[in-house]
Amino acid sequence: MKYDIDVRRRVIKILPEREEDLYFVYLLIDRGDVVRGWTVREYKPDGVKEGERVKMYLAVKVEAVEYHKFRGSLRVRGPVVEVQTGVEGVKGKRHTFDVVPGREIEIEKTGDHPLDGVAEVLNMAKVTLPRVLLISIDDEEAAFAYITALGVEILHMFHNMRKEGENLLEEFVAKVGKFAEEFRQRYRPDIVVLAGPGMIVDYASKYVQGEKSPQSSGGLAGVYEFMRQGLYEKLKDEMGIESYQRLLHKLATNRDAVAIGPEEVGAAASIGRVETLLILDTYIKESPEDAWRLISQVYKTKGRIFILQEETEAGAGLKAIGNVAALLRW
Repeated sequence: MKYDIDVRRRVIKILPEREEDLYFVYLLIDRGDVVRGWTVREYKPDGVKEGERVKMYLAVKVEAVEYHKFRGSLRVRGPVVEVQTGVEGVKGKRHTFDVVPGREIEIEKTGDHPLDGVAEVLNMAKVTLPRVLLISIDDEEAAFAYITALGVEILHMFHNMRKEGENLLEEFVAKVGKFAEEFRQRYRPDIVVLAGPGMIVDYASKYVQGEKSPQSSGGLAGVYEFMRQGLYEKLKDEMGIESYQRLLHKLATNRDAVAIGPEEVGAAASIGRVETLLILDTYIKESPEDAWRLISQVYKTKGRIFILQEETEAGAGLKAIGNVAALLRW
């Protein structure tokens, strides 16, 4: 991710370089902002019977943003408010702007919240973490998950359809191997991990090439066990899972060491008490002015910031306690 922030003009230039970068671009774009860049749209000059798709530079005033995390798709919708010279009849019409890796865009922020925390959020995209294809298996269920710095996507699950008195383990793990290879080809992970009870993992390794991670459970439960206790401590740290676990421990043992909810966290941030901020991604989209002010306050006082995705286990827990929480310094 490459970027440049002009605080005076309230303009952020961004060049996303990989699909994960699009998530952080999505967090920055709010309704009412103006997004500029090169795009392709149908163009039919006056006097021409049939239009054609033409590459042009234009700007839209954002009315809606659609983001699909694991498909790598980010679309911005709204009316065209600027268009390059020589292109007539486009301004005022609606356009869908596809934001893709390798194509620079410019975001002009129309709100009045501070932008000094934006760099901290964009820097999260620069964290280099392995993309993990996790195959979690026991003798009854297999679950496939794709894990990146953005979170966990459950790709597929199926059960061992054995009948009473039959041992279909060989057929079951062979099917696991087939799906594992399909997902390996589709997602191109950096690491493939086979997790579950030790004997099953050893047996399945005949069909799945990857690192072994013995643990007590497999299937869907094993995915969550891996995220809580798996091999990749750095992954847990950078995704905020470790900080969330510390928060829960402090909440149970020393309530004064944490702040819960926007009001408590805001009060603590205003006097520089926030050591670590945990904030839900949907809260940023639903309450951008409040969220970015909070992020800015924590950034100015050198606190650490984690954005948790709502669909993760930690994100669901954070939502239940008010969307925002913090570990305090003193």
